[in-house]
Amino acid sequence: MSRVNDYHPKFELLSEWLDWLETTRPETDMELGLSRIRKVATAAELLKPAPYVITVAGTNGKGSTVALLESVLLAAGYKVGTYTSPHIHRFNERVKINGTEVADKALSDSFAKVDQYRGDTWLTYFEFAVLVAADCFKKQQVEIALMEVGLGGRLDATNVIDPNLSIITTVDLDHQDWLGETIEEIAREKAGIMRPGVPAIYGDPSIPESIIEQSIAVEAPLYRRGVEFDIAVEKTTWSWQGKNWRGLEESIQKLPAPQLVIDNAATVVQAVKLLPYTVSYDQLCKGIARARLSGRYTKVVVENKNNDPVQVVFDVAHNPQAARKLRERLKQDPVPGKTRALIAMYRDKDYKSVVDILAPVIDEWYVSEFDSPRALPASELKDAVVACGGSVISCNTHPPSPLCSITDEMVSNADRLLVVGSFMTVAALMTDH
Repeated sequence: MSRVNDYHPKFELLSEWLDWLETTRPETDMELGLSRIRKVATAAELLKPAPYVITVAGTNGKGSTVALLESVLLAAGYKVGTYTSPHIHRFNERVKINGTEVADKALSDSFAKVDQYRGDTWLTYFEFAVLVAADCFKKQQVEIALMEVGLGGRLDATNVIDPNLSIITTVDLDHQDWLGETIEEIAREKAGIMRPGVPAIYGDPSIPESIIEQSIAVEAPLYRRGVEFDIAVEKTTWSWQGKNWRGLEESIQKLPAPQLVIDNAATVVQAVKLLPYTVSYDQLCKGIARARLSGRYTKVVVENKNNDPVQVVFDVAHNPQAARKLRERLKQDPVPGKTRALIAMYRDKDYKSVVDILAPVIDEWYVSEFDSPRALPASELKDAVVACGGSVISCNTHPPSPLCSITDEMVSNADRLLVVGSFMTVAALMTDH
């Protein structure tokens, strides 16, 4: 699809490419479909950016699964490219090679190449980003590319690249305007990443029928949590039981407790067992223990105006399933004092359910909104908190205040602050730690 006034810029700096991209095709301007990106990817020879590609879809847990996979594969010595979205601080976070963000110059060069090959084809923000990542991976000759799906699966830009292994972490209600009103409809869209004969993993014990139906339809071997693989959790370690790529039963004992969600770690172990690459027990353990992901129950300590340490937890949870996981994490990680939450959300999210789920573990709320046409007015979010019996300390109709202005009000270092609701909320307050 071509657009009026679309043109081919001549930029050298990444910042110039991003300014142009965000001005002419903002992230909110989504047009799902693969015809445009396939045409450009074919012309630029980017349909196979690495010898082995793993595509990860799901409502929640995609980023954690990619982070765990990356950590394990790097521990095993492989050259790995990762594409994720969205970013928190910098666009560079979306494209990494061996765990390091790709430099501005390399990204700028890839933007120029993609723009050259698109001709008169209009590409969205996400289509540009995926092709830029693919070009970086191909230039650096990565062995394994990890591709995180942005929205759904079937029509997402990442799905132009055929995977050698498909992973669907979970399915829950989110993005209903784009993906469907029911779990089964949403699952069907996410199952669109499956390919004929290519193994597929489903990481949640409750599996939608449409996932099974699609695996049968395309004859993709399906590995389900609770059926083909599962885990048993002990006090400080856990064990995994499942099948390897030969279909033989395997069992792994005394795995280290991950910093990220253990369900995603279980999925990653199953993925590793299906790879045509060797990963030792020690490498697997090292990768699981080392894996981190910014904005997913990320704990930092800041000083208030009295130089007292205050614990802050950043979590991008923005739908009911993620909120339930976060609530359990907060219960398992208590503090002596109060837990306060600063929350701001998009209006198209199920904010009432998110607030209702978190309410039992939140003592007091700071309600805010961020600068976006999709932002939920703080007054409506406040109403949802009050309806759940929550105590609102403040209701800020402007972008979230600097973190220090909030933590300064917290006089007891026995308290903690939770920053939650979306990537936008976390990005507004989180600094590099």
